[in-house]
Amino acid sequence: MGDWFQTIADLDATAAEAPHLADGLVAWLVAEGIVSAERTDCVLSADEGHPPGPRCTEAFDGADHGLPSLATNGLHAWSGRTVVHPIQGSGEVGCPHCDKDEPLGAAFFEAINAWYAQRPSDTACRHCGRTIAINDWHWPDAAWAFADLGLTFWNWPPLRDDFIAGIGRRLGHRVRLVAGKL
Repeated sequence: MGDWFQTIADLDATAAEAPHLADGLVAWLVAEGIVSAERTDCVLSADEGHPPGPRCTEAFDGADHGLPSLATNGLHAWSGRTVVHPIQGSGEVGCPHCDKDEPLGAAFFEAINAWYAQRPSDTACRHCGRTIAINDWHWPDAAWAFADLGLTFWNWPPLRDDFIAGIGRRLGHRVRLVAGKL
């Protein structure tokens, strides 16, 4: 069975601004009724998170799908350097310039380590040779994100595209949805 997660990762937030932005997003989601202000043991990625609010269905398709009755059903708003990946799948990345895929190999994992260490992490495409920022690669199977800020929703139905885009507009940054299963 397992637990599903969906993370909206902010691709542009800096480490310095991420905690303030996370607090602002949570305050907005609480005000909109998407999540509750109370913090409970409802997430797997932290000690406590925010359970679904009375208007949580506005973030997905409108039916509650039994979400309120699940033990793991909350939002974890996080800040701090994080590689967000789907746990399962995603064996290739695609070049945004030449549209050719290549396997996730040693060079890419070196770039991830460099990103974690806050060193330059751009990687060259082995097909066209162009250098690509780590968050600009395409993910043909399942997305990854490299971020200092994110919202992780546990066991929620698929989030609506306009909800995800609204988070990006509110931040004024690029966001990417990463979904996976434990």
